[in-house]
Amino acid sequence: MTSDSVTTVRLGRDTLVLLDRMARKLGVERSTLLRRALSKGARAVLLDEALSQYVRGELSAGAASEWAGVSYLEFLDELRARRLPYLVDNEGIAEELAGFKARVKAGGRHRH
Repeated sequence: MTSDSVTTVRLGRDTLVLLDRMARKLGVERSTLLRRALSKGARAVLLDEALSQYVRGELSAGAASEWAGVSYLEFLDELRARRLPYLVDNEGIAEELAGFKARVKAGGRHRH
């Protein structure tokens, strides 16, 4: 059983008008729309931060994809879509190869 918590957020009038208009168009309640938007937004923020840490050399592609909660291939697709470089070094290659071998051994080519 899932337990929901209540969080209070102050929003400007323009934002509330926009949310109400969107909710009507989608045929959902404002709270449903907000939960959907916050969930998508939180995932986007995680991915943005993982990409930033990767580009700064703080995380490997494998570690960044896990941190962001996306598959390795999804992470590589996002790198390509944003025209960000794929960073390669000997240590990174060894780490990526070890991760790939672990995923194959676990029964899949990549994590979903």
